[in-house]
Order: sequence, then C-alpha cells, then structure tokens
Amino acid sequence: MDPERRTYKCFGCGAGGDCFTWLEKQDGLEPVEALRVLAERAGVELTQRAPQEREHEKKLLAAHEAAHFYFRQALRGTEAGKAAAGYLAGRGIKLETVEKFGLGYAPSFPDGLLGYLRKKGYTDAEAVASGLVIDHERGLFDRFRDRLMIPIRDGKGRVIAFAGRAMRAAQPAKYMNSPSTPLFDKSATLFALDVAKAQVRRKSEAVIVEGQFDAISCHQAGLDNAVASMGTALTAGQYRILDDLKIDKAIVAFDGDAAGTASAEKRGRELAAIVQRHVSRAGRRGSVATRTGLGVYVAALPEGMDPDQLARSDVARLRELLAGAEPVLAFVIEQIRKRSDLVSPDGRRHFLAETMPLLADEPDPLTRELYMGTLSRLTGVPEASLREQVAAGASAARASATDRGAAGTAPAAPEPRPEPARERNRATERYLMAQLIQFPEEAARLDLDPDELVDPDHRAILAMLRAGERPGPRYPARLAAVVAALGASTPEPVDEDHAARAIEMLALRLRAENVRRRMGEVQAELLRGSGEVGALMDELTILRDQLAWLMRTQERDTVLRTAENEDE
Repeated sequence: MDPERRTYKCFGCGAGGDCFTWLEKQDGLEPVEALRVLAERAGVELTQRAPQEREHEKKLLAAHEAAHFYFRQALRGTEAGKAAAGYLAGRGIKLETVEKFGLGYAPSFPDGLLGYLRKKGYTDAEAVASGLVIDHERGLFDRFRDRLMIPIRDGKGRVIAFAGRAMRAAQPAKYMNSPSTPLFDKSATLFALDVAKAQVRRKSEAVIVEGQFDAISCHQAGLDNAVASMGTALTAGQYRILDDLKIDKAIVAFDGDAAGTASAEKRGRELAAIVQRHVSRAGRRGSVATRTGLGVYVAALPEGMDPDQLARSDVARLRELLAGAEPVLAFVIEQIRKRSDLVSPDGRRHFLAETMPLLADEPDPLTRELYMGTLSRLTGVPEASLREQVAAGASAARASATDRGAAGTAPAAPEPRPEPARERNRATERYLMAQLIQFPEEAARLDLDPDELVDPDHRAILAMLRAGERPGPRYPARLAAVVAALGASTPEPVDEDHAARAIEMLALRLRAENVRRRMGEVQAELLRGSGEVGALMDELTILRDQLAWLMRTQERDTVLRTAENEDE
C-alpha cells in the first residue's frame, strides 16, 4: 500500500490500482457503481451535471478559442497589432515565446470581437456569458479594446479567460482580467500551469510569481516550472491545485517593493495560515517519513526588482535567490526578529508574544518542535517553558472555538457609536454604488477592490457587477432590495464619459478616506502603546505614501477635468 499515492500493488501477481479498482475487482462492480459505493461511505453527495450545462460549457470554451484566433490575427495583421508586437520585442519577449503563450492583440473597435463571434454563430447571450462582451443599457461592446492579450488556460490547456495589458497610458486600468465565469475562477487558476506542469512534477517544485509577464519571462529564461498567481501571493484554491500534484515545494517570489517591509510580513503570515489550515483539514500529522503537505517557501527579491526584470537582466541571480528561499514560517519569524529588540527582556517578551501564536496554530508537531528550538535560541528561554506556553495557547484556542461552536455564535461585542469619518465614508460609498447601478459596465474598469467597501451588501453587489452580472432577477432578494434603494437615490443621468470620470473620482475619494481612517487608528494604537511600535510606524509610513499618491491623482484629474470643461 502507498498512502501518499493512494494506490496498492501486489508484487506476487502484479495486480494494482486504487480504491476504485480494488472495489471493482473484489465486489465485481462496474466503475460507476464503485464510485457510488465509495461516495456513500465517505458521506459525499454525487451530483450529475445536466446535459444543458455541459453543452453551455462547450459553447463558452469554443467562444474563447474563437476569440483567441481573432486576437492572434489582429496581432499579426493590423498596424496597431504590429505596434503591440513591437512593444513585446522591446520588453525582450522573443517570437517563439509569443507563439508558445499565444499572445495577441484586441483592436480598439467597440464591437469588433462581438461582430466576429456573431459571424461564427454565437448568440449575444453566449458572448456576454463568456465575459468577452459587456452588456450595457446602450448596447453591447467588447470588454477588451486596444490591449495586448494574454490567454489564460486551465490545466488541460484550454483557453478559459484572458488578461489584457493597456497599450495607452490613458486607459482606465493597466491590466484587466476576464470576470468570473462558469469557466474561470481567478482564485483557483494558476497562469502557465498548462506549460509548466510537466517540469513542476519532474522537479517536484513550483515557482510562483505574481503577474503573467513575470511567468512568461521566467519561462523564456529557462525557469520552466514557473506559474503566476495573477495578483496575489497564493490563494487556498491555488495551494490545493499544487498540493494535488504531490510535489514537495512551492517557492513564492515576493517583488522587491514588498521585501523587508510590513507588507512582506503580512503576506508571509497569510501564506503560513493557508498552509496550516490545509494541513489541519487534511488531518496530516508528522512522522519523519510522512509527507505533511506542500511546503511553501519565500524568496524576497532585491528592492525595486520583480521576477520579470530579473529573468531578463540577471537570471543567474534570480536562480540564486530562489535556491535560497526559506520556509514561510521561518520567513515570518525572521521578519518579526528584524524589527524586535532581543536585547531587553521586554523586547524578547514582545517577540515571543508575536511568534508563539504562529507555532500554536501549526498543526504538525514535528514542525512545532523544530521552530521551538529557533525561538529558544533567539530569546534564551528554555524549550520546555516555550512548549508549555504553546500548548496552553493551543488548548485555549480550541476551547474558545468549542465554546463558540456550542453557543452557535461568538459573543456579540457592544455596538460602537458611529464615527463622523466613518459616516462620511459610508455616504461616499452609497453615492458611488448609486452611480455604478446606473452605469454597471464601469465596475469592471474601476480600480477598487470590493473589500475596500464597508457595507457587506455593497461588497457583494460590486463583486457581481465586476463579474458582469447586471442588476436583475439573478440577484438575491436582499441585494435586489439594496439595488432598488440605490437606484431610487441615483442623481439625474449623465452621459457615459462624465459618469466614468465621476465614478473614478468617487473611488479615489473613498480610498483616501479609508487611508485617513486607518491612519487615525494606527496613531491611536501608538498613543496607547498597544502594538509593536516598529510595525506600526512602518504601516504609518506606507499609509502616508498612499494618501499622498491618492491626493496627487485627485488633483491631477481635477485639473484635467477643469481644462476640458473650459475647452467645451
């Protein structure tokens, strides 16, 4: 028996297989019957997809293939496409790499792709459902216009989405991805996995970068086990994809703008939590010879550098940095150590207060023991004392979780009085959402994450709008009521150009108010002395820089808008 591969092999008769083939041979079952029996034993409910659903998926896949052909032809056969090809050459992307990744170009026509899909026999509803076309009250238009196009494929190599890189500085978003569709979920997709999978398995290692061009440049430089998480360090869904490949190691490359800052530590903590949750849910516990899950490592790149730049300018240095990657838990502990005072007793106590919960959350006892020695060495506290504290913390956490589960919910905190700044924030947010209800197509172009909104209903609505889901019967009753209330408060309609500018300005104002509010919270923590001073000061510096950039952007847009109004 091989528990890791979940297979069996008889070296006497040569028979082998998995749990399904075992049941088929022992009980004389057909494959479908074996599946049903095992699902029943495991308490898993089997669902069968309707033929219409499967047919719809085939249509969407075919529409993406047709769009890919359209974009490829536009790159080769139009003047604007040749300019995009020149941009690629300027970035050092070779022709064979362009062909390998199937890069293309989306012309600036408002409905060029739509017309092509119609000629190929696709309905408007199918074009909209694919995410390639946006349904606007004034008509249908292409989602991607005047953009360098990067096809996003699933693990089988099928085109399921696109990423578009703006070719003009004035375009609303530098990079734009397809919305969530029945084919595409960004949080459960790894760009370039289709071309990297064989080498990932052979090397038992994956290199994870952020952007598509990071991955493309890595492959061109010979790092053929690189995949891109498309804007995030690594999600739980992406971790599961790699863990299912039964590889040993995933190296996450942090861009130089995050390395050595509070941002790097925050992302490291998030990665550590993903790994710990997955190992805990899988019920894996350590013995020296047992695989406890995919090991995640962190490589911090030099300041101001990203994998794309290093792969093109100094691939040997990039390989060296990846080879020196450290386990994510060690990385987080080291980030905390760098900003800690390990000379004074209070400093060591604060350091342990931050690091010991990380070990308490670690489900693998061997890993806990290994890092217990690290903390003991850094602080001089005996391992036995640390072990008692970690065990007490883990027990308290479990007891707290059990109490909450028994009660059905956590104790409700007293309702705080609304702050004036937060109320202003809510007013800006409501006005922004009212505009987006009137012009839903602007949601896809908006540089605003749903998590930046305070109201959970607004967050849900913005997520649906960005996925191309216009207000209608598919909205849950609660959200439909919120949409109706927002629609009733919508100001007089304005033309699309003015609406786009107004929405962009509202988003900037909302982000600035969020930053100001957080700055106030950080300053209050500093005054109370309730947090780690170094980390709080780092965060405050970052927030000040963000606010300065937002204010400059607002001022620039206001000046441009005033000048345009005068010209009119």
